[in-house]
Amino acid sequence: MSGERRPAHDDQSHTLRLDVDPLDADRFVLTAVGPLDLHTAPEFSDTLQPLLRDGDHRVMVDLSRVEFIDSTGLTSLIAAYRTTRTTGARLALIAPSERVRAMLALTGTDQVLPSYATVHAVPD
Repeated sequence: MSGERRPAHDDQSHTLRLDVDPLDADRFVLTAVGPLDLHTAPEFSDTLQPLLRDGDHRVMVDLSRVEFIDSTGLTSLIAAYRTTRTTGARLALIAPSERVRAMLALTGTDQVLPSYATVHAVPD
């Protein structure tokens, strides 16, 4: 319908889909699809943090389909990094989208959270 105005944000704009795929007993890929923001960061953290609490785990977070991240989303990534510092788990980001990469660089988060192009590029 031409001329019809649509709201800038609909119900879908605050939906984050999360999939956890175990690669083996101690390696997991968490794929996020959607915005990582004030509305979705708690669910993201609730999914990610338990994976990091076992120090033997390596968790790779695929951010290739996260087109928006705000300060709350960045805070959840930093909290995950802090968890790894106390548990010994390892965390890597996979293929962050252009917008996510820009925010990581702007905040210096890219200096503490390593990013890789693919899961297979992450060192053992």
